[in-house]
Amino acid sequence: MSSALLDKFITATTECTKQIRTMLPMEQEKRKALVSDDVPRMEHMMCDQQAAVMKLENLEKERLHLQQEAGFSGLTANEILEKISAADKERLTNCFDELRTAAKELKAYNEKATELAKASLQFWENAETIRTHAASRTTYSTYRAQTNELNNGSSIKIKI
Repeated sequence: MSSALLDKFITATTECTKQIRTMLPMEQEKRKALVSDDVPRMEHMMCDQQAAVMKLENLEKERLHLQQEAGFSGLTANEILEKISAADKERLTNCFDELRTAAKELKAYNEKATELAKASLQFWENAETIRTHAASRTTYSTYRAQTNELNNGSSIKIKI
């Protein structure tokens, strides 16, 4: 790999790493919004996150283009490192390590946010099921008096 091409490839990889790092606080903010059930804040974070993901995709396309240009199309980071000189290997190893670390951290935050979102959704689905089930148990007698199996006709006392 030529020195100029290696420099471009390292720059592209570094830009991907920087973009991932800018996304980390977004994941933290999204998690806070999920925990506090702040829907407007979640919507805002999702829009910001979508723009950040699109930017990362463009940076990654550029990085992959440079990787292909260097003759390393389809190779993993470790396979690339095996094929380059020792001097280039040192520079690129650090770059790949930083990218891996940032990507793993983002993945962990994203997985936690996904778990929280699923738990929140499950909570609201269960609450709706309970509410719907309780409402469906209210009936009217032939004398037009409201009865509810949960409270034996009393409109004040509810057994749980």
